[in-house]
Amino acid sequence: MLDRDERQPIRVLHLVSTFALKTDTKWLVQLADHLERDRIELSAACFYEGGPIQDALNERGIPSVNLNVRSPLDPRAAIRAARFIASGGGRPDARARPFDVVHTHLLRADFFGGAAARLARVPVVISTVYALGAYRRQRRRLADPLLDALCRQWPTALVAVCDAVRDDCRRRGWPPERVHTIHTGVAAPKAIDERRVAEFRVQWSPDGRPVVLTIARLSYEKGVEVLIEAAALLRRTHPTVRVVVIGEGPQRAALEQRIARLGPGDVVRLAGFTPHVWEALSAADVFCLPSHSEGLPNALLEAMAVGRPVVATRVGGVPEVVAQGIDGLLTPPGDAAAMAAAIGLLLTDRPLARRLGEAAGHTIERCFSAREAARQYAALYEQLRPVQRR
Repeated sequence: MLDRDERQPIRVLHLVSTFALKTDTKWLVQLADHLERDRIELSAACFYEGGPIQDALNERGIPSVNLNVRSPLDPRAAIRAARFIASGGGRPDARARPFDVVHTHLLRADFFGGAAARLARVPVVISTVYALGAYRRQRRRLADPLLDALCRQWPTALVAVCDAVRDDCRRRGWPPERVHTIHTGVAAPKAIDERRVAEFRVQWSPDGRPVVLTIARLSYEKGVEVLIEAAALLRRTHPTVRVVVIGEGPQRAALEQRIARLGPGDVVRLAGFTPHVWEALSAADVFCLPSHSEGLPNALLEAMAVGRPVVATRVGGVPEVVAQGIDGLLTPPGDAAAMAAAIGLLLTDRPLARRLGEAAGHTIERCFSAREAARQYAALYEQLRPVQRR
């Protein structure tokens, strides 16, 4: 008789391009922390680069493997991944316990991992989509419709990180019934390293001046140039403000030139990368998200989780998180004057800033927790789990 075998946990393999510290891999660790192990048996593999995420997964008892594909574009990637998947992850009991679900993240894993899962005859393939026009920025020489059509062959279902991404997927031709929204969640650490928070404050503002922080890859879609323009305007009314940008990326040199041209060099600091995100956020007075395009920005969720008052552009899934005047302030994308005015308001009206920050923390706890997102993923895995012979 055909029926679901509910006596064993569902075996789920997550495939990512690398185990470097990125949005999709950070989320994988939080998922591992909050999935119920008696319901979901989690494994992970990357194609071509290990990193701190692999160490974090191993510490949690999650099997994680680097497939060591020589190049991100190596066509043998799908074959190597298919062999790994077909072996059940190299487990001795692989024949008895194949993977029930392969879950891919971002372009290379979606394409090569999806193909590999189908070659290995895994019955359920899921892809999480993190951004609007998910593949467009990542491959400029290939036609979007072509790669969309190719990637559409593999997944049983898509998970969009917000309704805006879900709607974008449907506009691009994905069947509505195959696209599900599960908001990415965050879990603030139980304790913040206050010593490190103090160190950030000393680095950024030794004389106690207010600090506006953003955390972003230095690339066009993140809109850091708009924040720099806003800083140039803001210093006219708030000459003591300091704006700190955490992150690296291809636009760093161009942003340095913009800072020199506009003159806020004494105001704006490009601080580079730090792994200590929670402490950095806790050291800021205001968090700003200046993006031109977003899915559901993780940095925004993290800032709200630690109770920072936020100013964010009204793009992508941001309005699904931030309610204007209730738990943050929204501005039009690309509008430096509006951004400067909103930041200035929070620096001037400290009771408002405190109220918005407290409300932001409650919003994340109530609606965007990692625990709730993990519960929804587990429910989706169980919904899609194939029928098996008892």
